[in-house]
Amino acid sequence: MGSLLYNQYEGYMREKFVHLLSDYGLYLVLLILVVISALLSPLFFSYRNISNLLTQSSFTGLLALGMTFVILTGGIDLSVGSIVGFASILYATLLHGSIFTFMPETIFIYKAAPELTPVFPLAVNFLFVLFIGAVVGSISGSISYKIGIHSFIVTLSIMIFIRGLAISYTHGQPLFGVPDYVSFLAYGTLFYIPMPAIIWIFASAISIILLKYMRFGRRIYAVGGDEEAARLSGINPAIYRISPFLFSGVFASLVGIMMCGRMACGDPKIAQGWELDAIAAVVIGGTSLFGGKGSIGGTIVGVLIMGLIINIMNLLEISTYPQQMVKGVIIVTALALQNILAKRSYA
Repeated sequence: MGSLLYNQYEGYMREKFVHLLSDYGLYLVLLILVVISALLSPLFFSYRNISNLLTQSSFTGLLALGMTFVILTGGIDLSVGSIVGFASILYATLLHGSIFTFMPETIFIYKAAPELTPVFPLAVNFLFVLFIGAVVGSISGSISYKIGIHSFIVTLSIMIFIRGLAISYTHGQPLFGVPDYVSFLAYGTLFYIPMPAIIWIFASAISIILLKYMRFGRRIYAVGGDEEAARLSGINPAIYRISPFLFSGVFASLVGIMMCGRMACGDPKIAQGWELDAIAAVVIGGTSLFGGKGSIGGTIVGVLIMGLIINIMNLLEISTYPQQMVKGVIIVTALALQNILAKRSYA
């Protein structure tokens, strides 16, 4: 009898441990990484390093927010990096108040102006670029849902097209010259907090409210978990399959504007491969690639874990190429742990 009770108690504790690990394991990993970073480098807790860490994480973090919306529905968006590059060029063009002009020599050159003369008022320029990002994202979502092509293929095609469009438009050259207020979005601080981090925190708060506390978010989870059951419940799946790509496009365009300020130019070649960093952060954060499971909070922790690992390697002066290898290992490890914990939870 005592042996039976002990076995039951042991099974209960094992199950409890698995659930605790599933719910709080990410935070434990984050804490361990912070401790390791502090031990490996005395510079880790310096203001400059923490500021750089938050700034670098913010760009990936914004892309990861949009990616979370998409992956919650079982989709994927590979076009975000290209949208960043295109948005930076579009914003720089609007700021200059001039466009590339087709010349008889069949090349594109920029009509330089002595001063910046924005096409629209400042706020309208900003909103217009976000609108174009939303349009591109909506096109991806609509093609995927309406025609029935998996979003991986659709967004891969959009990625190639948008990147090619941006490079063709500028002939592969950056468009220099942005005003100080744009640079402030990338380099400014507010109460010693970098502006990119403030923008990321604000966008994260909005995303949490949308997904956790509003009907819109609950329906995204429902459609991602079981589309047919959601349809039978009176939910229109089309809205909740397409709108996540819209959010993804808006966040990518926002990053493009911020990068325009960070680099003091629009550059069609920036953000190559950033979509993989965003996907990795979302997966590490516990969002299921099959949809219906995940959270913005987990994504934020996933971004910070990715940022900390890269930050540690930078502090140790490890070159870029091994960092790419580590990212690949991280993604596979995160997926493996997800599968193991999921199986034990259902066992």
